[in-house]
Amino acid sequence: MRSTVLVMLSVAMAVSVPAGALASPGTVQADPLDRLVELVADRLDTADAVAAAKWATAQQLRAQPSIDDPGREAQVYDEMARLGAGSDLSENWIRQVFFGQIEASKIVQRGLVAGWRFDPAAAPAAPPDLSKVRPEIDRLNVGIVEQLATRRVDLAAPDCMQRLAPSVLGALTSGRVDALHQAALVRASAALCAP
Repeated sequence: MRSTVLVMLSVAMAVSVPAGALASPGTVQADPLDRLVELVADRLDTADAVAAAKWATAQQLRAQPSIDDPGREAQVYDEMARLGAGSDLSENWIRQVFFGQIEASKIVQRGLVAGWRFDPAAAPAAPPDLSKVRPEIDRLNVGIVEQLATRRVDLAAPDCMQRLAPSVLGALTSGRVDALHQAALVRASAALCAP
């Protein structure tokens, strides 16, 4: 997987994106894969709230935050595999995609928690309730599966990484994401190409 991420980064760096091709909020998408990458980035944004909730729970219990949640992860894999089957998407591909999404989310969560360990005052004072964040994650997951079905030809092409690169580069250079979220976005995006 590391080589895939390195390929994605090098392709993203090598691709020239025409001026005006990067969509700004409220404009028409410039690339057919922009919407998928946008959903992936939005899903990564939820990792901040998840990390904050896990941090707060651990602080109350005077314990270390547990980032891994095998039960919830298995539930996501199973639900998305069932949803993908309805669009004739390969179960292995769906599981690969969501493994990438979950691992990318963990990159953000671990990075934030590590920062809060060094500077507890930087942790959110009023963390969100996970039961309110999970429906948003579920909605984004459904959107990702819908985009996988819509864009399956691009994502199954041998040059999938090159096709994804302009959308990923657009997200990386949008100013919307910091270095931690950029690394996670590359990880999540690298999982999108069909095997």
